[in-house]
Amino acid sequence: MKTSWLKGIARDLLALGSIPFYFLVVIRAVIGKYDIFVYQMLIAAIMIFILHFVIKGSNFHVARSFTALVFTSLFYKEMIFTAFASLIWILLLVSAYYLKRNIGFVFRGVVIGAISSMAGYYITPFLL
Repeated sequence: MKTSWLKGIARDLLALGSIPFYFLVVIRAVIGKYDIFVYQMLIAAIMIFILHFVIKGSNFHVARSFTALVFTSLFYKEMIFTAFASLIWILLLVSAYYLKRNIGFVFRGVVIGAISSMAGYYITPFLL
């Protein structure tokens, strides 16, 4: 019973890095006309997609959740939000490891998220 409860929580946390959740955040930003945020998230999503073919055996939920953490934290510029979102993201990392039991799988997801976030951050000013 305890194991199924933990697996349920772990899957719920990983859902924060799912494609539907990621684009829910993007579409909300489109409605609010936050162009910089939208471009950053879209460029990062494209980079994650490209890196999916380059870096095999990675957790893309971790990658997407990392870019969402970075750009929403930059958008809100609120320490309380950033601290809470970072705590949730750390729990997401623990969940990814718990479900897959492979630290390399999780680490590669973090690397992809970091590379994609940097791409989104640095390429966006050239597009606007």
